[in-house]
Amino acid sequence: MKEKLQELKKEFLEALEKTNTETELKELENSFLGKKWKLKDILAWIKDLSIDDKKTIWVEANELKNFLLDKLKEKFIYLEEKTFADIEQKEEIDVSLEYPIKDMWHKHPISITSELLEEIFISLWFKVADGPQVETEEINFDKLNIPDNHPARDVWDTFWISDSINKSRKPWDKYLLRTHTSPVQIRTMMSEELPIKIIVPGRVFRYEQEDARHTSNFYQLEWLVVWEWVNFWNLKWTLDTVMKKLLWEQTELRFRPSIFPFTEPSAEIDVSCQICKWTWETKNWKCSMCSWSGWVELLWAWMVHPKVLEWVWIDPEKYSWFAFGMGIDRIAAQRFWVNSSRMFYQSKLKLNEQF
Repeated sequence: MKEKLQELKKEFLEALEKTNTETELKELENSFLGKKWKLKDILAWIKDLSIDDKKTIWVEANELKNFLLDKLKEKFIYLEEKTFADIEQKEEIDVSLEYPIKDMWHKHPISITSELLEEIFISLWFKVADGPQVETEEINFDKLNIPDNHPARDVWDTFWISDSINKSRKPWDKYLLRTHTSPVQIRTMMSEELPIKIIVPGRVFRYEQEDARHTSNFYQLEWLVVWEWVNFWNLKWTLDTVMKKLLWEQTELRFRPSIFPFTEPSAEIDVSCQICKWTWETKNWKCSMCSWSGWVELLWAWMVHPKVLEWVWIDPEKYSWFAFGMGIDRIAAQRFWVNSSRMFYQSKLKLNEQF
Protein backbone atom coordinates (compact mmCIF):
# COMPACT_ATOMS: atom_id res chain seq x y z
CA MET A 1 0.00 0.00 0.00
CA LYS A 2 2.85 2.38 0.85
CA GLU A 3 4.45 1.63 -2.52
CA LYS A 4 1.22 2.58 -4.29
CA LEU A 5 1.13 5.91 -2.42
CA GLN A 6 4.74 6.61 -3.47
CA GLU A 7 3.94 5.73 -7.08
CA LEU A 8 0.92 8.05 -6.98
CA LYS A 9 3.08 10.87 -5.63
CA LYS A 10 5.68 10.30 -8.36
CA GLU A 11 3.01 10.22 -11.05
CA PHE A 12 1.51 13.47 -9.75
CA LEU A 13 4.84 15.32 -9.72
CA GLU A 14 5.64 14.21 -13.30
CA ALA A 15 2.22 15.40 -14.50
CA LEU A 16 2.54 18.66 -12.57
CA GLU A 17 5.88 19.43 -14.22
CA LYS A 18 4.28 19.11 -17.69
CA THR A 19 1.38 21.40 -16.78
CA ASN A 20 1.72 24.82 -18.47
CA THR A 21 -1.73 26.43 -18.23
CA GLU A 22 -4.33 27.02 -15.56
CA THR A 23 -6.79 24.84 -17.51
CA GLU A 24 -4.39 21.90 -17.48
CA LEU A 25 -3.77 22.49 -13.78
CA LYS A 26 -7.50 22.31 -13.08
CA GLU A 27 -7.76 19.03 -14.97
CA LEU A 28 -4.84 17.63 -12.99
CA GLU A 29 -6.52 18.61 -9.73
CA ASN A 30 -9.74 16.89 -10.73
CA SER A 31 -7.82 13.78 -11.76
CA PHE A 32 -6.04 13.34 -8.45
CA LEU A 33 -8.37 15.03 -5.95
CA GLY A 34 -11.75 15.21 -7.69
CA LYS A 35 -14.81 13.01 -7.24
CA LYS A 36 -13.05 10.10 -8.93
CA TRP A 37 -9.62 10.84 -7.52
CA LYS A 38 -6.84 8.26 -7.84
CA LEU A 39 -6.02 8.33 -4.15
CA LYS A 40 -9.55 7.10 -3.45
CA ASP A 41 -8.96 3.99 -5.58
CA ILE A 42 -5.88 3.12 -3.53
CA LEU A 43 -7.65 3.57 -0.22
CA ALA A 44 -10.42 1.21 -1.34
CA TRP A 45 -8.10 -1.68 -0.41
CA ILE A 46 -7.47 -0.42 3.13
CA LYS A 47 -10.23 -2.65 4.52
CA ASP A 48 -8.01 -5.69 3.93
CA LEU A 49 -5.21 -4.36 6.15
CA SER A 50 -4.63 -4.88 9.85
CA ILE A 51 -5.72 -2.28 12.39
CA ASP A 52 -2.15 -1.01 12.92
CA ASP A 53 -1.50 -0.79 9.17
CA LYS A 54 -4.79 1.05 8.68
CA LYS A 55 -3.72 3.74 11.16
CA THR A 56 -0.37 4.20 9.42
CA ILE A 57 -1.84 4.27 5.91
CA TRP A 58 -4.55 6.81 6.88
CA VAL A 59 -1.90 9.18 8.23
CA GLU A 60 0.30 8.81 5.14
CA ALA A 61 -2.67 9.17 2.80
CA ASN A 62 -3.74 12.39 4.56
CA GLU A 63 -0.19 13.76 4.37
CA LEU A 64 -0.08 12.94 0.64
CA LYS A 65 -3.38 14.73 0.10
CA ASN A 66 -2.06 17.89 1.82
CA PHE A 67 1.16 17.59 -0.19
CA LEU A 68 -0.78 17.50 -3.47
CA LEU A 69 -2.87 20.53 -2.45
CA ASP A 70 0.22 22.56 -1.54
CA LYS A 71 1.92 21.71 -4.82
CA LEU A 72 -1.19 22.64 -6.80
CA LYS A 73 -1.35 25.99 -5.01
CA GLU A 74 2.33 26.71 -5.68
CA LYS A 75 1.91 25.85 -9.33
CA PHE A 76 -1.16 28.08 -9.64
CA ILE A 77 0.74 31.08 -8.19
CA TYR A 78 3.67 30.37 -10.53
CA LEU A 79 1.42 30.22 -13.62
CA GLU A 80 -0.44 33.37 -12.60
CA GLU A 81 2.79 35.36 -12.12
CA LYS A 82 4.13 34.02 -15.41
CA THR A 83 0.96 35.14 -17.20
CA PHE A 84 1.25 38.67 -15.81
CA ALA A 85 4.97 38.78 -16.63
CA ASP A 86 4.24 37.75 -20.24
CA ILE A 87 1.57 40.45 -20.53
CA GLU A 88 3.89 43.05 -19.04
CA GLN A 89 6.67 42.12 -21.46
CA LYS A 90 4.30 42.05 -24.43
CA GLU A 91 2.71 45.42 -23.61
CA GLU A 92 5.86 47.14 -22.38
CA ILE A 93 6.04 50.84 -23.31
CA ASP A 94 9.20 52.89 -23.46
CA VAL A 95 8.12 56.01 -21.56
CA SER A 96 11.28 57.81 -22.64
CA LEU A 97 10.14 57.90 -26.27
CA GLU A 98 8.91 61.25 -27.60
CA TYR A 99 5.18 61.43 -28.18
CA PRO A 100 3.69 64.00 -30.54
CA ILE A 101 1.41 66.36 -28.61
CA LYS A 102 -1.67 67.06 -30.68
CA ASP A 103 -3.47 69.35 -28.25
CA MET A 104 -1.90 71.33 -25.44
CA TRP A 105 -3.76 71.73 -22.15
CA HIS A 106 -5.47 75.03 -21.42
CA LYS A 107 -6.11 76.85 -18.19
CA HIS A 108 -9.70 77.81 -17.54
CA PRO A 109 -10.42 81.55 -17.91
CA ILE A 110 -11.65 81.74 -14.30
CA SER A 111 -8.39 80.17 -13.08
CA ILE A 112 -6.36 82.63 -15.15
CA THR A 113 -8.34 85.58 -13.79
CA SER A 114 -8.14 84.36 -10.20
CA GLU A 115 -4.36 83.89 -10.39
CA LEU A 116 -3.94 87.32 -11.98
CA LEU A 117 -6.00 88.95 -9.21
CA GLU A 118 -3.91 87.20 -6.57
CA GLU A 119 -0.70 88.47 -8.21
CA ILE A 120 -2.00 92.04 -8.26
CA PHE A 121 -3.06 91.99 -4.62
CA ILE A 122 0.10 90.26 -3.45
CA SER A 123 2.04 93.09 -5.11
CA LEU A 124 0.03 95.43 -2.85
CA TRP A 125 1.09 93.40 0.22
CA PHE A 126 -2.10 91.40 0.67
CA LYS A 127 -2.13 87.79 1.90
CA VAL A 128 -4.36 85.08 0.38
CA ALA A 129 -6.80 83.44 2.83
CA ASP A 130 -9.11 80.46 2.40
CA GLY A 131 -11.97 78.78 4.30
CA PRO A 132 -14.56 75.96 4.12
CA GLN A 133 -17.29 75.96 1.48
CA VAL A 134 -19.74 74.37 3.95
CA GLU A 135 -20.40 76.95 6.65
CA THR A 136 -22.53 77.42 9.76
CA GLU A 137 -25.43 79.84 9.80
CA GLU A 138 -23.74 81.80 12.59
CA ILE A 139 -20.55 82.49 10.64
CA ASN A 140 -22.27 82.98 7.27
CA PHE A 141 -25.02 85.31 8.53
CA ASP A 142 -25.30 86.09 12.24
CA LYS A 143 -21.79 87.42 12.85
CA LEU A 144 -22.18 89.62 9.75
CA ASN A 145 -25.12 91.42 11.38
CA ILE A 146 -27.68 89.48 9.31
CA PRO A 147 -29.87 87.76 11.95
CA ASP A 148 -32.60 85.27 11.15
CA ASN A 149 -35.37 87.87 10.94
CA HIS A 150 -33.38 90.37 8.87
CA PRO A 151 -34.92 91.15 5.43
CA ALA A 152 -31.46 91.06 3.86
CA ARG A 153 -31.53 87.26 4.23
CA ASP A 154 -33.86 87.22 1.24
CA VAL A 155 -31.07 88.58 -0.96
CA TRP A 156 -29.16 85.31 -0.59
CA ASP A 157 -31.10 82.31 -1.93
CA THR A 158 -29.36 79.77 0.25
CA PHE A 159 -28.60 76.10 -0.32
CA TRP A 160 -29.17 74.48 3.09
CA ILE A 161 -27.61 71.14 3.94
CA SER A 162 -30.11 68.26 4.26
CA ASP A 163 -32.42 68.10 7.27
CA SER A 164 -30.88 64.81 8.42
CA ILE A 165 -27.69 66.73 9.26
CA ASN A 166 -29.24 69.98 10.49
CA LYS A 167 -32.05 68.30 12.45
CA SER A 168 -30.03 67.87 15.65
CA ARG A 169 -28.22 71.21 15.45
CA LYS A 170 -29.12 74.47 17.19
CA PRO A 171 -31.01 77.04 15.09
CA TRP A 172 -28.02 79.41 14.78
CA ASP A 173 -25.55 76.61 14.03
CA LYS A 174 -27.08 74.92 10.99
CA TYR A 175 -24.97 74.00 7.99
CA LEU A 176 -25.28 75.59 4.55
CA LEU A 177 -23.27 76.11 1.37
CA ARG A 178 -21.66 79.50 1.85
CA THR A 179 -23.41 82.27 -0.04
CA HIS A 180 -20.37 84.57 -0.06
CA THR A 181 -16.71 84.48 0.97
CA SER A 182 -17.27 86.92 3.86
CA PRO A 183 -17.25 84.09 6.47
CA VAL A 184 -13.51 83.75 5.84
CA GLN A 185 -13.13 87.38 6.94
CA ILE A 186 -14.89 86.56 10.22
CA ARG A 187 -12.72 83.48 10.76
CA THR A 188 -9.57 85.45 10.04
CA MET A 189 -10.43 88.25 12.47
CA MET A 190 -11.23 85.71 15.17
CA SER A 191 -7.92 83.86 14.77
CA GLU A 192 -5.22 86.28 13.58
CA GLU A 193 -3.50 89.27 15.10
CA LEU A 194 -4.09 92.83 13.95
CA PRO A 195 -3.52 94.54 11.58
CA ILE A 196 -5.11 92.35 8.88
CA LYS A 197 -4.75 92.72 5.12
CA ILE A 198 -6.09 89.73 3.16
CA ILE A 199 -7.91 88.69 0.00
CA VAL A 200 -10.34 85.76 -0.07
CA PRO A 201 -10.91 84.10 -3.47
CA GLY A 202 -13.30 81.16 -3.51
CA ARG A 203 -16.39 79.35 -4.71
CA VAL A 204 -19.85 80.32 -3.47
CA PHE A 205 -23.38 79.02 -4.03
CA ARG A 206 -26.78 80.68 -4.46
CA TYR A 207 -30.08 79.35 -5.68
CA GLU A 208 -30.52 81.86 -8.49
CA GLN A 209 -32.14 82.05 -11.90
CA GLU A 210 -29.28 81.79 -14.39
CA ASP A 211 -28.72 84.44 -17.03
CA ALA A 212 -25.75 86.19 -18.68
CA ARG A 213 -24.61 87.63 -15.32
CA HIS A 214 -25.84 85.06 -12.78
CA THR A 215 -25.13 81.38 -12.08
CA SER A 216 -25.99 79.26 -9.04
CA ASN A 217 -22.34 78.32 -8.57
CA PHE A 218 -19.75 81.04 -9.10
CA TYR A 219 -16.50 82.51 -7.80
CA GLN A 220 -15.97 85.58 -5.66
CA LEU A 221 -12.99 87.49 -4.42
CA GLU A 222 -13.26 89.68 -1.33
CA TRP A 223 -10.63 91.69 0.41
CA LEU A 224 -10.35 92.84 3.98
CA VAL A 225 -8.26 95.53 5.64
CA VAL A 226 -8.45 96.05 9.40
CA TRP A 227 -6.13 98.91 10.32
CA GLU A 228 -6.03 102.02 12.42
CA TRP A 229 -7.84 104.97 10.85
CA VAL A 230 -8.40 103.62 7.34
CA ASN A 231 -11.19 105.31 5.40
CA PHE A 232 -13.24 105.17 2.22
CA TRP A 233 -10.60 107.10 0.27
CA ASN A 234 -8.11 104.25 0.86
CA LEU A 235 -10.69 101.80 -0.40
CA LYS A 236 -11.41 103.83 -3.54
CA TRP A 237 -7.72 104.24 -4.41
CA THR A 238 -7.08 100.50 -4.05
CA LEU A 239 -10.07 99.58 -6.18
CA ASP A 240 -9.09 102.00 -8.93
CA THR A 241 -5.51 100.68 -8.94
CA VAL A 242 -6.56 97.02 -9.10
CA MET A 243 -9.16 97.45 -11.85
CA LYS A 244 -6.84 99.46 -14.08
CA LYS A 245 -4.17 96.77 -13.75
CA LEU A 246 -6.74 94.08 -14.47
CA LEU A 247 -8.84 95.67 -17.22
CA TRP A 248 -6.46 98.23 -18.76
CA GLU A 249 -5.82 101.88 -17.93
CA GLN A 250 -8.85 103.30 -19.77
CA THR A 251 -11.25 101.43 -17.45
CA GLU A 252 -13.67 103.74 -15.65
CA LEU A 253 -15.33 103.13 -12.27
CA ARG A 254 -18.69 104.48 -11.12
CA PHE A 255 -19.58 104.45 -7.41
CA ARG A 256 -23.26 104.29 -6.37
CA PRO A 257 -24.41 104.55 -2.72
CA SER A 258 -25.96 101.33 -1.42
CA ILE A 259 -27.09 99.66 1.81
CA PHE A 260 -25.74 96.42 3.28
CA PRO A 261 -26.68 95.19 6.75
CA PHE A 262 -23.09 94.70 7.91
CA THR A 263 -21.54 97.85 6.47
CA GLU A 264 -21.71 101.64 6.80
CA PRO A 265 -21.16 103.44 4.46
CA SER A 266 -21.52 101.15 1.42
CA ALA A 267 -21.32 101.42 -2.35
CA GLU A 268 -21.96 99.37 -5.45
CA ILE A 269 -19.37 99.89 -8.16
CA ASP A 270 -19.88 99.69 -11.90
CA VAL A 271 -17.09 99.26 -14.40
CA SER A 272 -17.18 100.45 -17.99
CA CYS A 273 -18.14 97.44 -20.10
CA GLN A 274 -15.09 96.05 -21.89
CA ILE A 275 -17.13 93.82 -24.21
CA CYS A 276 -18.91 96.62 -26.05
CA LYS A 277 -16.84 99.66 -25.07
CA TRP A 278 -16.26 100.73 -28.68
CA THR A 279 -19.83 100.26 -29.94
CA TRP A 280 -22.31 100.63 -27.09
CA GLU A 281 -22.89 104.34 -27.72
CA THR A 282 -24.29 103.62 -31.19
CA LYS A 283 -26.46 100.77 -29.83
CA ASN A 284 -25.43 98.60 -32.77
CA TRP A 285 -24.01 95.93 -30.48
CA LYS A 286 -26.58 94.27 -28.22
CA CYS A 287 -24.49 93.33 -25.21
CA SER A 288 -26.30 91.03 -22.77
CA MET A 289 -23.61 91.55 -20.14
CA CYS A 290 -24.30 95.25 -19.57
CA SER A 291 -27.88 95.29 -20.94
CA TRP A 292 -26.80 97.94 -23.47
CA SER A 293 -25.98 100.47 -20.77
CA GLY A 294 -22.19 100.50 -21.09
CA TRP A 295 -21.73 99.73 -17.38
CA VAL A 296 -21.45 96.40 -15.55
CA GLU A 297 -21.88 95.98 -11.81
CA LEU A 298 -18.70 94.11 -10.84
CA LEU A 299 -17.91 95.23 -7.32
CA TRP A 300 -19.37 96.19 -3.99
CA ALA A 301 -17.46 97.99 -1.27
CA TRP A 302 -18.01 99.18 2.29
CA MET A 303 -16.71 100.34 5.61
CA VAL A 304 -17.72 97.66 8.09
CA HIS A 305 -20.37 98.27 10.73
CA PRO A 306 -18.85 98.76 14.23
CA LYS A 307 -21.14 96.06 15.66
CA VAL A 308 -19.46 93.41 13.49
CA LEU A 309 -16.06 94.46 14.85
CA GLU A 310 -17.35 94.13 18.40
CA TRP A 311 -18.58 90.58 17.73
CA VAL A 312 -15.04 89.51 16.78
CA TRP A 313 -13.52 91.33 19.79
CA ILE A 314 -11.98 94.25 17.89
CA ASP A 315 -12.19 97.77 19.30
CA PRO A 316 -14.18 99.88 16.76
CA GLU A 317 -12.92 103.07 18.42
CA LYS A 318 -9.35 102.21 17.46
CA TYR A 319 -9.63 100.11 14.31
CA SER A 320 -11.56 100.53 11.07
CA TRP A 321 -12.35 97.87 8.54
CA PHE A 322 -12.96 98.37 4.85
CA ALA A 323 -13.63 95.61 2.35
CA PHE A 324 -14.95 94.94 -1.09
CA GLY A 325 -16.07 91.96 -3.13
CA MET A 326 -16.19 91.08 -6.81
CA GLY A 327 -17.46 88.25 -8.97
CA ILE A 328 -14.45 86.58 -10.60
CA ASP A 329 -16.73 85.15 -13.30
CA ARG A 330 -17.85 88.61 -14.38
CA ILE A 331 -14.29 89.92 -14.24
CA ALA A 332 -13.17 87.02 -16.46
CA ALA A 333 -16.00 87.76 -18.90
CA GLN A 334 -14.91 91.40 -19.10
CA ARG A 335 -11.23 90.63 -19.47
CA PHE A 336 -11.69 87.99 -22.19
CA TRP A 337 -14.74 89.53 -23.90
CA VAL A 338 -17.14 86.66 -23.14
CA ASN A 339 -20.72 87.88 -23.26
CA SER A 340 -22.21 85.35 -20.80
CA SER A 341 -20.79 83.94 -17.54
CA ARG A 342 -22.70 80.69 -18.16
CA MET A 343 -20.26 79.78 -20.93
CA PHE A 344 -17.55 79.18 -18.32
CA TYR A 345 -19.52 76.21 -16.92
CA GLN A 346 -20.64 74.57 -20.18
CA SER A 347 -17.38 72.68 -20.99
CA LYS A 348 -16.98 74.54 -24.25
CA LEU A 349 -13.58 73.47 -25.58
CA LYS A 350 -13.69 76.13 -28.29
CA LEU A 351 -13.74 78.71 -25.50
CA ASN A 352 -10.98 77.17 -23.36
CA GLU A 353 -8.70 76.50 -26.34
CA GLN A 354 -8.30 80.25 -26.84
CA PHE A 355 -6.32 80.61 -23.60
